[in-house]
Amino acid sequence: MPLRSSPYGYWSSPTRFVLAVLGLVIGLGNLWRLPGLVANHGGSAFLLIYLLSLFGLAAPLLINEWLLGRWMRSNIVWGLRHLSQVGNIGRGWQVFGWTALIAAGLVLSYYAVIAGWTLAYAIRAGAGVFAQADAGAIRDQFLALAGDPERSLAWHTIFMVFVTIIVAHGPRVGLERAVSLLVPTAIVLVVGLFLLAGSTGYLQTAAGQLLGFRPADLGVTGVLSAISQSFYTLSLGVGAMLAYGVFLPSNAPIVRSAFVVLIGDTVFMLVGGMAIYAVVLASGEVPRSGVPLLFQQVPQAFGALGALPALAVFVLLALLTLTSAIGLLEPIVVRCMERFGISRVFAATASGILIWMIGLTTVLSFNVLAEVSPGGRTIAEWLLDLTGRVLFPLTTLGLCIYVSRMLPKALVAELWGVELTDRRYRVWHWMMRYPARIGIIIVLIDALGIGQRLVALWTHP
Repeated sequence: MPLRSSPYGYWSSPTRFVLAVLGLVIGLGNLWRLPGLVANHGGSAFLLIYLLSLFGLAAPLLINEWLLGRWMRSNIVWGLRHLSQVGNIGRGWQVFGWTALIAAGLVLSYYAVIAGWTLAYAIRAGAGVFAQADAGAIRDQFLALAGDPERSLAWHTIFMVFVTIIVAHGPRVGLERAVSLLVPTAIVLVVGLFLLAGSTGYLQTAAGQLLGFRPADLGVTGVLSAISQSFYTLSLGVGAMLAYGVFLPSNAPIVRSAFVVLIGDTVFMLVGGMAIYAVVLASGEVPRSGVPLLFQQVPQAFGALGALPALAVFVLLALLTLTSAIGLLEPIVVRCMERFGISRVFAATASGILIWMIGLTTVLSFNVLAEVSPGGRTIAEWLLDLTGRVLFPLTTLGLCIYVSRMLPKALVAELWGVELTDRRYRVWHWMMRYPARIGIIIVLIDALGIGQRLVALWTHP
């Protein structure tokens, strides 16, 4: 049976589709988390495990979400319900559609707060605020921004307005045009920052930290982190990849597109990571990760080089958050459009407002609600744990089992639009049943902290 037509149109070319996916996967994690993991866990020894996991374990799951979206041509909840009916299995599997949408909304709610900070820092960087500021002054500036609910709320609102406007214009006029401009701009900026980092004299040192082969530093923790990060970097389990698959033509080169995305994501991480590490090292600091790196060390290091470099790095960060946020909002908007029979503009506006309201909890958890910390964790930290440790891996594992074990093989081949004897389909289906499923189970075990407890128990004297 031929694949159904998309009621929303198609990507104008495979290149535009790849750009959109790259915009989704190349987020802040590529610059504030992954380089730190590489540097702290063996350099290229970590990278080797990461790449093997990325191509051998995570890639089949990425293709799985694209195939599901291309077959469904609908929102993830209704799509799973219809596919289950065709496959003559229970409708209960649509619960993973709901977990994906919930995860996307929660991630976007706190991601938008951080993205708002990057906008604020871009303005300050362009004005030269960081040029003469020392580490203490920059730290105080960040604490003042995060601790001021009105300013944080204003930047959070501005960012969500940008995201909502783009998604409201639809996949071709809004999403595709946006990524066609924003992703190439981000690539140009990261290459420019890499060339700038070469002038500091620390690029070779940064490359040594990220690419030096240090297997002694890897350890079990490094292996688990490499496997986990390979899944998280592809934005699996939030319905975004499935939503992008809705616009895929039936003859789209899926396998080739996946390889281009994986290679592009890795190269961007290495180039951007080395650029940031080199400049931070040149400032006399030891690169950290997360918020301390991006909002304390980066403004100090790049600000010392002038207003233009500092502006460039925060414009880059703002672009990365924007392209990722677009993909997170899209599956929620499609669900609202089809469930309530409303226009895309209204669905995007309503969804944007709802996520903006949820984001208030993150905004307030840095100031007004800072003392509210059940279990010793703030509300923002609980949201991070719920999405990253539970919803992401659980949804991805559910979709993996659903396709590889529950659906009839003939129907799964129909997702590909090929016969059961097709070699690509057979290899992919085997990878889904064994390596990919085992990999995501490892991720779930590690995310819940079970892996670390086992390692501690094993190494306890």
